[in-house]
Amino acid sequence: MDVPFSSSGAMTRAHYALVRKVESSTIQAADQLLLAEVQTIRQQLGRSTLTLKQCKENLILLLYCAMSVSPGVRLDLEFALPHAINLAEAGQTIQDKRTGYLFCSEVMPPEHELQLMLVNSVRKDLESSAIPRICLALDTLIQSGSKDVIPAVRSSLHDLLSHNSAHVRRRALLAFNKLSEHDPEILREIVSKARKRLADAESVVVMAALTLCETLVKENVLPREKLHKDVAALLSAAWSQQPVPPHTQLLVRLIQALSTLNASTQDLRILLDIIRHYVRMDSSAYAIIHQCFRVVANSPVNDLLEAQNAAGSSFVKEIRQLLTDHDPNGLYLFVCCLASVEPKLWAGTSPEVPAVLEGWEVERVMKLLDCEDRLIRKQTLRTLWRVDQTIVESYYARALQGELPISSQQGSDEFLPRLLEILDVIAGDDGEAYAHQLKIVLKAVEGDGPLNKRPVLQEAVGEVLNRMHSGDSSWRSGCIGVLFTTLVDQNSEVGPTLITILTALLCEILGLSPISPVEILRGLSVRLSSYSVAVQDACLVAMLHISGACDEVPAEVNERVGDLQARSGRHIRRRCDQFISLSQSKDTLKRIIASASSTSLPDFVIALEKYEAEKQRTASGSPLTIPSSPVLKARSPEPTSLRTSPTPSKLRYAAYDPPRPTRRLRRLSSGSSRHSDDGSVRSTSQSRGYEDPMAMTLTPGELTLAAQTSDLRSISNGSPRSNLSPLPVVQILDEDAAAPDLIALDSPFMSEPQPSITSTLNVAEYDFETTWNALGSSTSRGWPPFEGDLKIVIYPEGTNTPSKEGLAAIRLKASDDDSCLWWLRCEDEQLRNLIKATLS
Repeated sequence: MDVPFSSSGAMTRAHYALVRKVESSTIQAADQLLLAEVQTIRQQLGRSTLTLKQCKENLILLLYCAMSVSPGVRLDLEFALPHAINLAEAGQTIQDKRTGYLFCSEVMPPEHELQLMLVNSVRKDLESSAIPRICLALDTLIQSGSKDVIPAVRSSLHDLLSHNSAHVRRRALLAFNKLSEHDPEILREIVSKARKRLADAESVVVMAALTLCETLVKENVLPREKLHKDVAALLSAAWSQQPVPPHTQLLVRLIQALSTLNASTQDLRILLDIIRHYVRMDSSAYAIIHQCFRVVANSPVNDLLEAQNAAGSSFVKEIRQLLTDHDPNGLYLFVCCLASVEPKLWAGTSPEVPAVLEGWEVERVMKLLDCEDRLIRKQTLRTLWRVDQTIVESYYARALQGELPISSQQGSDEFLPRLLEILDVIAGDDGEAYAHQLKIVLKAVEGDGPLNKRPVLQEAVGEVLNRMHSGDSSWRSGCIGVLFTTLVDQNSEVGPTLITILTALLCEILGLSPISPVEILRGLSVRLSSYSVAVQDACLVAMLHISGACDEVPAEVNERVGDLQARSGRHIRRRCDQFISLSQSKDTLKRIIASASSTSLPDFVIALEKYEAEKQRTASGSPLTIPSSPVLKARSPEPTSLRTSPTPSKLRYAAYDPPRPTRRLRRLSSGSSRHSDDGSVRSTSQSRGYEDPMAMTLTPGELTLAAQTSDLRSISNGSPRSNLSPLPVVQILDEDAAAPDLIALDSPFMSEPQPSITSTLNVAEYDFETTWNALGSSTSRGWPPFEGDLKIVIYPEGTNTPSKEGLAAIRLKASDDDSCLWWLRCEDEQLRNLIKATLS
């Protein structure tokens, strides 16, 4: 926020400072700031000297925190509800009361126990003589009314329907409409007053009365014929004034109400006049034209014919000029209106009614199939499907052959969306037909190559899942039956895109599957090895989710997963291990599934990774856990007397072989380096032996040496260090290290007793985070931000209080592709460049 406080709109300096901090921080840091601010406000609200002004400011800050925090981060603000209720009750100004009511509406659940405390405040404000206070109380009822408040406000609301203020009358009508959701019986006593408000002098009150009267008809309290009579009279009166587009809200609302009331022939004639009048205007009149054709779509054909014959025109004829409009909105309005009219009234399919459109106009409609606008194309397809299905079917056949005319601006990426648009129109409400045609479309786009070489069509995955969610139960059931049967049929080919769609569906709607979970597991396991690594990952996660619904996982499934594990990379091996272990622990797996925020595949993965992280954190915090170390090569034992000898020339283990260059920085155990008495870092790499030179660990001390020499090989080859400049101190924070390795336990050197890692980890962690946050203005990284597994602080030797000069903080993490992810913060340009050159 680069505006001064006076122009920012912030309520206080504290509000302004918080917004600036949040907007200039990373997502993770912003969440931490917001959580800390909530805790600070919680303490402030607990003070006995809290004033109403301070309470209002704190509630607004809490609302800002709740709106600004990242999705998935839950803020519990219920501790502030008593203060909000008190502010709504005792507030001296309208702004105070608005803040209290607003906070309760946003935070308080409908059935919360404190709702009863809010009822008294609402009742008092409804009985007030101040219009702003009445409107505040009515807005609260409209936004968060509950069943408990009805007895206390019922009589007051009834009186407010006749209030002198139009703002109060409008809100009272909408409040009755909201409260009727909890108790429809309250509507019976206001039928006459609701109809009376339809004749109100203020249009905003009339529109609110229309909303309430539609609810009365829906609840069978008001006969439909009476409301139609009232609306028809209002429509005629409103149209007689012929309002200009900025003032047509009431006319649009009346036409919208007419679409549910079976318009008469006289109503349709008025609508035809309205269309003829407003179609000559600009796009500001499009809304009223569209509402007129919505009424036409719900009217019988005979009534439409009678109205057209009486007017000497037709509905389609009046909008022909929109077809030549260069504005996409005008073209879309034309095809929508065309789709609203029965084809026999304009397409010439009936001998009694001649075609309305001329030949060049029909040709122009056909060209809309290749329009760059997706909505226009799809609406044109629906219109032509109603006129003649063979037109769309032949167009679909051409599309499958790749014969669609796609412009250079659209590109080849438009081919798949065009096919899915046609598929959706052809299948209609038939889920089985959609599934069958979907397999044909995906096959045509993916090609005939090996399954592990075909791409996953991400756009198709999203489109199909959205269509699945929007379909009704019968459509979804038919589509699922075909797709899941294809999965278990070994003679059917399932491409990578379709299997990805199936994995997502299996996690979300497994309970609707006509196939048993065990058979689905078998079908997935048979196909598992045929796909690429990314698809295998999705399949393994889905199989793990499905195994939670199986009493027992078949042995052949475990065998196939084990075979895949034996010949796969690290990430897939990890997924296979998760499946084998968790599928045998049903209680743990069910807890993981229950902890997911939804049934979707991504949310299940998040829950699974949280479980694994918690499992590793618990394991690393145990004093009995020993981190894995490289395999040591045993040497012939030296005489016992050498164990206590201070002579460094005789070691129990031979020195390391020179390692081959490797691009990966491997994880460091707690025994990988030792601090000397002068504060520098001394590597133990020369006192150990490995069977594989590639298993050598690059220590933080060696990392610093590399930063000064820009030559990693000189370190690994044992080059003399005496000629190098003094090293800065490197502080190593290994979160997973819980105990020293075997060499450290049996070292031939005498050393000072070191505190255990469990006793120093908290202090080191605090020092690292303090340093990391202090260097937040200068950040470099090789990958997106992450919370590192290995944390390193580099600062000048002999400095008790580190300054930003010569200070650096590094997070290191092993990547899934055997590389090293790094994240660096350093304000010393020379040191930063040296470290970046080494890490890169």
